[in-house]
Formats: sequence, structure tokens, C-alpha cells
Amino acid sequence: MIDKIIYENINGTILAFIPKKNFIQKQAMICFKYGSMDNNLIINKENIVLPPGIAHFLEHKMFEKKEYNVFDKFNKLGGNVNAYTNFLSTAYYFNCVNNFYENFNELLKLVSYPYFTNENVEKEKGIIEQEIKMYDDDPYWRVFFNLMCIMYDKDNPITNDIAGSVEDITKINEDMLYQCYNNFYTKDNCIIICCGDIDDKKNVEDSILKNLTINDKKTGNIKQFKENNGNKSNYVEKKMGINQKVFNIGFKNLQKDVTIFDKIIYNKIILDIIFGKSSLFYEKLYNKGIIDDTFGFDFNNFNENTSYIFSGISNKPKEIIKYINEEIDLFKNKNILEKDFERIKNKHIGSFIRKFNVVDNIVSMEADYFSNNFNIKSYYNSLQSANLEDIQNYLKYFENDAYLSIIN
Repeated sequence: MIDKIIYENINGTILAFIPKKNFIQKQAMICFKYGSMDNNLIINKENIVLPPGIAHFLEHKMFEKKEYNVFDKFNKLGGNVNAYTNFLSTAYYFNCVNNFYENFNELLKLVSYPYFTNENVEKEKGIIEQEIKMYDDDPYWRVFFNLMCIMYDKDNPITNDIAGSVEDITKINEDMLYQCYNNFYTKDNCIIICCGDIDDKKNVEDSILKNLTINDKKTGNIKQFKENNGNKSNYVEKKMGINQKVFNIGFKNLQKDVTIFDKIIYNKIILDIIFGKSSLFYEKLYNKGIIDDTFGFDFNNFNENTSYIFSGISNKPKEIIKYINEEIDLFKNKNILEKDFERIKNKHIGSFIRKFNVVDNIVSMEADYFSNNFNIKSYYNSLQSANLEDIQNYLKYFENDAYLSIIN
């Protein structure tokens, strides 16, 4: 399974070839390490600040072609094409059953030939404005970004919606889009992932060499934001006319002395041991009626912005913070039991392996890991080698200072 994944360098581009014999679905993706946080650029020693939302705008406009309709091309070949932008990356992909290589060629052409004009850029602004307003009406989307706005400095790009604001996108023009495309849609800044019952890797390699005509190397870099921790408030609440309180609780993690995948793996295991559905914490708060089965948590790693996020629906979110801090302090002063560690570690290994039953999961997982500068194999090796002695040390990086965002 995992040992069958092949990583190759094809003319400067990473190829992840993931064979899945006897699977009906096939998928290919090209993922660029260029996301919504990357709007502060340094090109030829010049600092260029672009409007928030430009990476997402660029994703939309790549589907615009002068000679043909992209969706018609894929439809005729039986392919379903789509794309997404997140904090760290932009990805283009298709699913198909038949005609994999024909669809794959079209995917490579899709990202190789931009077509931006003043007219088609202005037209797109209205479409993206509607998308922005749709997300503004989503309480689960808003509660998260409201949390980011109080956890981090106002100029930190993590506080911006992925699509930007309506005001932001009015500032975008075709020259900016070409600048971002030429600088970051490059061979050294992407990964191509092919997964499914694909028997001819040589054909994939030949397609890349023939059809991927993007620049070889980035000509600039992303300027990393320096957080000064000057937060205005630890609390924000917004009324949206819903019956219950939707909450996000955030705690910062300031650890910098470990590899990214170790940090992600160990912190996810810690959270599951202390707060998972088999924990005493969960049982206690559930029985008290403070949380319900919507309660969840995650460890987020977005460049220098790493945090623990707790979420759910509760009328007593402030009490949840008190109980979280009490539980963290308790575990800081006692050893995690070996049996609890092994049980949760094995649970995470099992969950990781189960993802290989679905092609979409495999491809999106590889793309996410690429965005954080590792891959499926390195992540799995680190997960297998996780040990109790190291995991106990990670608790000291859990800050007790909580940030609370509520939508009701």
C-alpha cells in the first residue's frame, strides 16, 4: 500500500504516483504551494502587497480559456474537474472512470495557459462577490474567522477570508493575476498526484513533459508575517439569529523546535487522549450537558500560526474553557498512561490506513502534506515511531490563554 507510492522528479516537478489496483475511480491533481495567506510577496527585492483573496480569484480565472470551455472538454471525456484554494495551497483536480490520460492532458493544459483580460476579470468579481456573501451567512465559517481575528494581529493574513472581502476583490486586476501566476505556478512549487488503477507511469511522465508548460522556478518568495501578539481581545460574539451558541475556542501553540509532521502528529494524539470521546473529560462534560456530540477539536498548522481549536454547540462555552485548562494542568503534572497512548496511537494509525480505501482521501491527503513540506510516507513513518516519552513533553507548549468566538 504505502510502500507502493512512487515519488519522482519529472523535469523539476514532483510526481506522486499512487497505484490502486482494481479501484474504479481514478484521480489526478496538481497542487501549487500558493494559498490565501500568500499575498505579501518579495520579487526582485521589492515588497509587493496584493489584495487578500487573490489566490482564490486566480483559481477561478484559470478555468477561463479563449478558445474553448474547460468544463465541456472534461465532460466529453467523462471527467469531473474542480479546484480549491485554502490557506496554504491551490489545487486543480479531476475524477474519472475512463479516459484517464486524455483527462490528465487537459488538466495539465488547464494550469499551463492563463487567459486574463480586463473584461473577464471584472465579470468574475460579481461571481466571487456572491460566493463571499454566501460564506458570510454560514455561522460555522464565520465563527472560525472571527476567532482568527482575535487570536492574531489584524495584519496577519490568516485573519483574511480565503476569498477575501467584497472590497478586497474590487482591487484585483489582470496584471496582478499574471504576476501571481508567473511567480508561483511553477514546476518547483507544485506536486502532481495520480491515483487509481493506472498501469502506465511512463505515459504519465510523457504527458507531463509534453503538456506542462509552466515556468521552471519561482522568481520571488512569500514574506512571512511576524506576529507581535498584540491581541485586542480574547472574546468575540456575533448575532446571526440561531437558537444555540456555535463556538470556537482557540489556544496558541508556540513550539518551533520540531519537524512539522512530528508537531502535527504528537499534538493530534495529545488532544485525542485528553479530550476524545473515550476520555474522562468528554464523559464528564457530556453528562453535565455542557457539550454534546458536536464537540470536536483539531490541531492547525498554517505556516507560523499553529493552534489548538475546540468547536461545537453549547450554551456554556466559557465553562468549557475552564474545564479544558483544568484538564491540561492535570495532565501537565501527571504522566499519560502507556495503555492510553498506545490505544490512541493505534486508533490514528488505523484511521490513516482506512483513508486508503477512498481515492479522493489519498489525493487530498498527499496535497495537504505537500503544503506542509512532507509527504504520506514521511508522515506515516513519524506516526509509527511516535513514543510516549516525547509526547509528554509536548504538553508544555499548550498555552492556557484561551480565545473564544461565539455565533448565536
